[in-house]
Parts: sequence; C-alpha cells; structure tokens
Amino acid sequence: METTEFKKIVDEIVVSNGLIKRRNSYYLEGKDLMIVLGLQKSSYSSGFYFNLGYIIKVLIDKQYPNHTDGNVRLRFDFELDGKTTDIVDMQDVLKDQFISELVKNIKHYVSPITSIEALKNLILEEPVLLYQTTLTTKQFLKIE
Repeated sequence: METTEFKKIVDEIVVSNGLIKRRNSYYLEGKDLMIVLGLQKSSYSSGFYFNLGYIIKVLIDKQYPNHTDGNVRLRFDFELDGKTTDIVDMQDVLKDQFISELVKNIKHYVSPITSIEALKNLILEEPVLLYQTTLTTKQFLKIE
C-alpha cells in the first residue's frame, strides 16, 4: 500500500467515526474531555504508530493540544498476521485486516470515552494505562 492510500484510508475511517482532522492530528471534543489521535511515522521502516492522548480540559488549557500533551496516553495495538504489534507497516499489511483493526481500536478507545468518568473507568479496567497517566491526573481522578 502506498502512503497516500494508507493516509486516505485512515482519514476516511477516523473522520467517519466522529473525529475532526486538523493538520496532522485528529480531534474528538467533548464537554470535559478531548481525545487526540496522532500518526507517527517510524524512522526505521515504512510503518506508522497510532498515538492517542486523552486531554482533561480543566487540567490542560490548549485549544489544539498534541497527543503528547495527554493526561493519559496510549498507543493502539493491532492484531496482524497472528501477531500483536503497535506498528503498522503499510508495505506489508493487508488492507482489510488493517481497516478492521483500526475500527476495533477506535470503537474501544475513542467512541465510548465521552466523559471523564468513562476515562476513569477505562483506566480501572486496564490498569496498565496507569503507567501512561500523569500524577496530576491520578490525583484529579482520585486513583493510584
């Protein structure tokens, strides 16, 4: 798959799931929470990482924050060719398999996280996210 086709597929899927593209990031804004999805090109291959940042608006006052500003951050995992990976190599990936996995990640980590309470529940369900949660955020959410 060529870069243009890859990015076109990402745009279509992400935007059709409610995110808005601005420059190189995608945003989903709620009342108290903003979700930022950023693509990161690998320096060593033709692969891309999908980085997600959850921004709690009262803690971060930026109109268009980057995913790296996230109070909680994660990277999508993909089940490709029977292996779990966090990098999608557009040269090797099967288009349908990639689309299916991207949609699955969005339906799990983006669409249902519409409030601070939903974010807190996600962290409690997946405690490994605590490693990517800032201390200020843990204190704000009263979890540790």
